[in-house]
Amino acid sequence: MNKNGKVYGSREFNNDCKLKERIEENGYNTYASLFWRNNGRQMFVALNGKGATRKGQRTRRKNTTAHFLPMVVEQQMKGLFY
Repeated sequence: MNKNGKVYGSREFNNDCKLKERIEENGYNTYASLFWRNNGRQMFVALNGKGATRKGQRTRRKNTTAHFLPMVVEQQMKGLFY
């Protein structure tokens, strides 16, 4: 996530790639930028109803668009992801 709250893919690991994961009371996970803030407020990774990313400036921790369910990966599937 860049300083404008836009989520993007990067070949190199940098400060834009650092996210804070929080497990919410409802069992969902939220991810906020560690490096960037908007007027002192955290910017969260969020997806709209069509699956497109929302700008971090428009997101809040309690928005359901910023809630993600963790997925358990079976041992056989681990090689597919890394």
